[in-house]
Amino acid sequence: MAVTLKQIANIVGVDVSVVSRVLNDKTENYHFTEERMEQIRKIARELGYIPNIYAQAVKTGKFGCVALLLSSHGDRSYLPNLLLDSMHKELEKRGKHLMLTKLPDANGEDYSQTPAILKTLMADGLIVDYTHHVSPGIESRIENFVLPKIWINNKRSKDCVYPDNLKAGVEAARKLIKFGHKNIAYVTDVSYSQNLFGEHYSMSDRYKGYALEMKKNDLEIYKIDGEGKVIPKNKLIDYFVNILSQPDRPTALILYWSLLVPPVLNAARKLGISIPDDLSIITFAGCISQHAGLSINAMIEPENEMGIESVKMLVKKITEPEKSLKSKSLAFSYYDTGSCKKLVRN
Repeated sequence: MAVTLKQIANIVGVDVSVVSRVLNDKTENYHFTEERMEQIRKIARELGYIPNIYAQAVKTGKFGCVALLLSSHGDRSYLPNLLLDSMHKELEKRGKHLMLTKLPDANGEDYSQTPAILKTLMADGLIVDYTHHVSPGIESRIENFVLPKIWINNKRSKDCVYPDNLKAGVEAARKLIKFGHKNIAYVTDVSYSQNLFGEHYSMSDRYKGYALEMKKNDLEIYKIDGEGKVIPKNKLIDYFVNILSQPDRPTALILYWSLLVPPVLNAARKLGISIPDDLSIITFAGCISQHAGLSINAMIEPENEMGIESVKMLVKKITEPEKSLKSKSLAFSYYDTGSCKKLVRN
């Protein structure tokens, strides 16, 4: 039989409300001694007391749970470990737990595939990690659901937390310009194929930021994009060999993502181009690349901050569900490994 608060209260010799406040960490407005609180916790541990979330939900109307909604398509949600860990820790601090669920989106209009979290009330709020390729049918199903919700890593004007890719693009170009580089090329994800419902906003924003800073300094914009074609991954080294063997080759590169680093470095090695003496490089990257020993200077995505801020915004949204919250953009950090060097002209 489950242990009750009343049993603990009888053993300690206090009111049930006191036990409830201590075990639910709601003692800030009450003058309980540390000895008394520790006694209550000790008795609860010895008896094997486990809080009944169902009973609490019936009483308060709250589940103490937040749902994280992902796409069933691996490329349409971004969930690095640091983002998940920071989200989990921030919820733990607030006495809440995380539930993970996926929305099958092979057919966005097939309502029979809707997960339980979007059909029943079992959480207090929803964090939507559905970053791009969002069909109108799927977006409508998410937006029309009754739970308070915020989106992450999907640039929206309200109820959203996302990295400021535009500003990061500006900063990457600015750093290279300060090093004296003028022939700076921006390399898109040349092995990527856009689909019907659009690319991730970072694809355009990083390039726009670069282009704005180049234009501001009266420098020529140089975009390497595969000439509109998708370059097979096994052809990327040859593609960059061709780019870097041109007489007017760039003296600096900004790479859309760290997956482009290996083929670029291999192409440079084949041509005898030294990094950073002959070519400076900055890439965009996630924290996992940084921790894995990324050897190229990088604009690092704010994964930790995104997890924390998404929880904070959702908690506020749960408190005021009818109020639209202004979206929050987060700055990238700069990771310097020495792959950029001041340009020395003869």
